[in-house]
Amino acid sequence: MLHWPDCRNVRDVGGLPTTDGGRIREGALVRADDLAHLTDEGLAACRAAGVSRVIDLRGSVEIAELPGPFADDPAYRWLPLIDEEAERLRDLAAETTTLATYCGSVGRNARNIVAGLRAVVDAPPGTVVVHCSAGRDRTGMLVGFALTVAGVAAQHVAADYAASTAVDACEPETMLGLLEYVTDRYGGVAPYLIRHGMPAAEVGALRNRLRR
Repeated sequence: MLHWPDCRNVRDVGGLPTTDGGRIREGALVRADDLAHLTDEGLAACRAAGVSRVIDLRGSVEIAELPGPFADDPAYRWLPLIDEEAERLRDLAAETTTLATYCGSVGRNARNIVAGLRAVVDAPPGTVVVHCSAGRDRTGMLVGFALTVAGVAAQHVAADYAASTAVDACEPETMLGLLEYVTDRYGGVAPYLIRHGMPAAEVGALRNRLRR
């Protein structure tokens, strides 16, 4: 965990192992809850980490209520994960579990997921911070996909997801179920991203950016 007062769920995913014996590079990708909670001390710690891009996955209502300290910074990108138009057509009766909601989300929000990951790829050199409100669901999905593309095995992706217990209960089985669903339906995370508009070269660049 990183100490960025007063965020409660912020950590560098660096050090996670890849299936070919590599590691995720420290300082490449940080996941966080709402940066609007940062105190002056926390903001200083965030900037000291060499942040080159902040990707805000929150919705329009959330950013209107709490714009956050990077709202006018050139490093900031507002890229909501949830497509608010598609969300209106969501079948709530079919999504009674977190896993079911995640699986529905990869269909509804595919273009937004791709946009978020492309923003990781084209960020200037430095640390990319991805955050939503709690740093669990939207951030968990996007970071989980990024780590999978980089070659982190599903069980380690799920363990990272489950580390967000400071916010709420996060069961590793939820992330494992999501990755299994994407594999069964799309052939894996990389084919899913390519199918929904991310060039194969950028998928490779995402992998390379995150690895040592």
